[in-house]
Amino acid sequence: MNDGSLDPDAEAEVESFVVDWLSEHDVPGAALAVVDGEDLVYAEGFGARRLDHNDPATPDTLFGVGSCTKSFTAIAVVQLAADGHLDVEDPVDDYLPHLADVPGDPVTIRELLTHTSGMPSDGSAGPLISRPLGLGQAEVPLSSDADFRRHVEGSVDRRVTDREAFFYYNSGYTMLGQVVEAVSRQPFAEYVEENVLSPLGMDRSTFSRADFEAAEDRMTPYVEDDGDFQEVGFPFDPLIHAPGGLVSSVAEMANYLRMYIGDGTFRGESVVASGGLEEMTTPVGTFGTYFDGREIGYGYGLTVEQFLGDRLIGHGGSIGVSTAWFGYLEEAELGLALACTTGPEAHPMVVGPAILALLQGERPAEVVPHYRLVSALEAATGEYESYRGIGTAQVERESGTLGLVEESAAAGRETFLTPTAVEDGLLRCTTTEVSGIQDEVRFEFGDDGVDLFFERSRYRKSD
Repeated sequence: MNDGSLDPDAEAEVESFVVDWLSEHDVPGAALAVVDGEDLVYAEGFGARRLDHNDPATPDTLFGVGSCTKSFTAIAVVQLAADGHLDVEDPVDDYLPHLADVPGDPVTIRELLTHTSGMPSDGSAGPLISRPLGLGQAEVPLSSDADFRRHVEGSVDRRVTDREAFFYYNSGYTMLGQVVEAVSRQPFAEYVEENVLSPLGMDRSTFSRADFEAAEDRMTPYVEDDGDFQEVGFPFDPLIHAPGGLVSSVAEMANYLRMYIGDGTFRGESVVASGGLEEMTTPVGTFGTYFDGREIGYGYGLTVEQFLGDRLIGHGGSIGVSTAWFGYLEEAELGLALACTTGPEAHPMVVGPAILALLQGERPAEVVPHYRLVSALEAATGEYESYRGIGTAQVERESGTLGLVEESAAAGRETFLTPTAVEDGLLRCTTTEVSGIQDEVRFEFGDDGVDLFFERSRYRKSD
């Protein structure tokens, strides 16, 4: 594909897909960049970065990339480890007092990088993000490093020590940022800007509120209220710098992707040693499991999964008013960065892989779990009748599940269905009765209609 630009047919297909995504999910603005090997082959904005002026989003528009920042934090830690300033097996207690009293063995830096410390979420990111958005949560004292330390110390007895557990732990990354500060003897944001962003030419990417607000080409943060978009504040707090505080553009995130594809090197300069990059992209914990059984692994600030016969490596992020994802196919050396305003149901972390699928000649509804599932759920939704209309059923989509309401002359009942498999022409679900009996529910999609099989009944879709 790589001749410095996208194939015109592929470009048209991708753009149509993105426009449909924005329209269907009420996303005001977005931007997309695609890299193929060492080349930026596509960069474009869609919609508005500011609605009241109708200013267009561009590849240079600054968006909050949320938890995509975790990979930058991981790089900082790996760099310091490579220089002998720390070891990822060091106890966090060597640098910070926050976790000194945890039950079990001391928590290590590596466990914080991989979310495998056994520490469940303490919810710290919630108030730190929601307050600037005007959504409250003032009752939690989290306005200083001392507040944060007390917040973490108060939660240490919740650590799970009797099993291996993956808990996505934002506070762990805040502590990693503080470890970077303790070791480098400079503010976390300053270290990352000097040692990660600058070598990559990411000169507009920043953790600074002042720099963001001074930029002309930047997103406007909105929250949606009954279909109306209200402008709100933007979360810039040092306590979320390391877990999710970076703002960047897809044009600059493309440089970041090119560094990964280039085995840690960008324009001849090594940012991450090859061994360090391999360590970062080796799964340790399990981030999640798709309904088809495929696992998403987690390395150092990066998710890793099998996709299109390749390894897909990246990370998504959300701060409510902005969502983003970057990722690349390791063998194909094809990657993209995608960011948008608001937080749509179809997050960039599912839209991005769908676009990669299109670029590889695949249909998202066949290879991306989100689109496979949504397509099947939408096909199952509707009105159903039993033989001669004696009974009826109404099926409605409830996010990733279905609600089933049955009515007959004798009785009615409501049941919730959990999808377990999507196959050719078939959606399998399960439901559990109050009796404790678990039943399979099947939707069969044929040329002559949709049939619903549940217990003794066979319903035919009537609309």
